[in-house]
Amino acid sequence: MLIIRNDNFVIQNNEVYIIGSASNELYANNIFQMGNIEILGWTIDSPNVNGLEKLILNPKMKLYLYDNKLSFYQKCKIIKKHVIKANTISLKLCIKDAMIACYYANKYKKKYVIESGSDAFASAWYHGGGIKYKIAAIPFELLARYYHKKAKYIIYVSQKYLQKKYKSNAYQIGCPDVVLDKVSEKILENRIKCINLTTSKFTLGLIGSTNVEYRGHDTLIKVASILNREGYDIDVRFLGNTKGKEKRMKIARLEQIKDKIYFDGYREKKGVYDWIDQIDVLVMPTLTETLGRAVIEAMSRGCPVIGSIETALIEQIPSDCLTESKNINQICNILRHMFNSKDYMKNCAYENFYRAQKYLSSETNIIRKNFYDNFYVET
Repeated sequence: MLIIRNDNFVIQNNEVYIIGSASNELYANNIFQMGNIEILGWTIDSPNVNGLEKLILNPKMKLYLYDNKLSFYQKCKIIKKHVIKANTISLKLCIKDAMIACYYANKYKKKYVIESGSDAFASAWYHGGGIKYKIAAIPFELLARYYHKKAKYIIYVSQKYLQKKYKSNAYQIGCPDVVLDKVSEKILENRIKCINLTTSKFTLGLIGSTNVEYRGHDTLIKVASILNREGYDIDVRFLGNTKGKEKRMKIARLEQIKDKIYFDGYREKKGVYDWIDQIDVLVMPTLTETLGRAVIEAMSRGCPVIGSIETALIEQIPSDCLTESKNINQICNILRHMFNSKDYMKNCAYENFYRAQKYLSSETNIIRKNFYDNFYVET
C-alpha cells in the first residue's frame, strides 16, 4: 500500500532522520495494519539533526524520497507516477499532497482509503502564512468535502468531530492514529509527587510549529504575561518547529516576558515524553485540532491539559479544562485554580492518565487492522 501524507525527512551523513509527527513506531503500526507499505516522502534541509529520530528501515517498507524544493508541477508529476504504479493507497486528508493524489486515484480508478485527519478550511484560514492561504481555504474545503463524499473507505481520527464536518456514506470507522504504548503507573506517581513538591514556580508548555498562527503561541505568551504580573512565577516552553521564533519573540518583548519564553525545537518520541514530564501544564489554545495527538501523549503522562472548546479536543479533555481558544481570561482562571489547588491539579492528573488508556496502540492497531483486512478482501 502506498501512503501519502507529506512525511518529511532529513538526510545527513548517509543517515535518514524523521522530522515531524511520523516515527518508527508509526511505520511499524502501519505495517501491522496494512501489510507491505510504500512511503512517498520529501527531504528538507536541516543543519541540526539533534533530537530527530533516525529512520529504521523495515523489509516490509519502501521509502521514496524527493527534494521538497521541487516545484508544485514537479511534485504533481511525482505523485501521479506513484499513484499509477500503486495497487492500493492510503491518503491523509486534508494534506495537500493527499488531495492531489486523490484526484489521480479517482482518475486512474485506484482503490484507496482516506485517513481523515484535519480541517481543510481552518488549517488554511488560520495558518497565518498570508493572503494566499485565505484565498485557498474555501476551494480547499470544497475539495475536501467532495473527496470525503466520493470515497468508499474512510478512517476518521476523531469519534464525532470530523464525521460531522465531512459526512460520508463510505465504509468507515473512527479511530485515532496516535502511537501510544502502555505507561507504568509509576509515571503517574511521579507526576503526583511533582505536584506536591511544586511551590511557586510553574512551567507551561505548548506543542506545535511556531510558524503557524492557529496553535495559539501568542495567546499563551499573553496568558503567562498576565500571571507573572500577578506574582506567579511562570515560564513557557514551546516544542516543535522554531521557524516562527522571531514572530513569537516580538510578542514576548511587547508583553515584557521575553526572558521567560523558551524554544525547544524538535524531539524524538522519548524526548517528547521527557519534555512533557518537565512541564506543569500543557496549554493548547489552538484554533483547529481534529485529534489532539500531543494532548493524548501529555495525558498519558498524567499532565494537566487545557484545550480549546471549538475543536476535537472536546473528545479528549474534561469539560472543566476546556476554554474558548482566544479567551485569555478563561485560560488564566483555570490556571489560577490549578496553581492555587494542588488537589485539583492532582485530580486532573489522575483523570487524564486514565482517559488516555483508551488510545493505546494495542487497542487501536486491532481496530485499524480489521478495517484494512476488510478493505483488502473487497479489493
